[in-house]
Amino acid sequence: MGSSYHILLFTIFISLSVSFLFDISFASRGKTLDDGWTPIKDPRDPKVVSVGNFAVTTHNSQAKSSLVFDSVVHGETKSDGGTNYNLTIAAKDGDDTLRNYVTLVIDRPYQNSFVLVSFKGPV
Repeated sequence: MGSSYHILLFTIFISLSVSFLFDISFASRGKTLDDGWTPIKDPRDPKVVSVGNFAVTTHNSQAKSSLVFDSVVHGETKSDGGTNYNLTIAAKDGDDTLRNYVTLVIDRPYQNSFVLVSFKGPV
């Protein structure tokens, strides 16, 4: 029983640590400058578009869906050993309707890779 208790505590600790590490809080849209997020000035910037497209492509692969990336509506970035992208993107689904989705992607330049952390929606 003691072992199960330690595993539970460890799991809770890891979950909380990951939550704080990636600052995954989509509920709070009224972010202040103190939280480290910087608004993206140009959502059509090629780098931002490539991150949005990566998010949709990866989500499609993981969820066996067929969304088609359209554009980045708006977003924020945060530097944290890489760049975190908190994006609202527009994508079309099977009925060709444009809908918004919220995604969090981490750019790890030292590994030359993106990581999809979260993909939610439509919102």
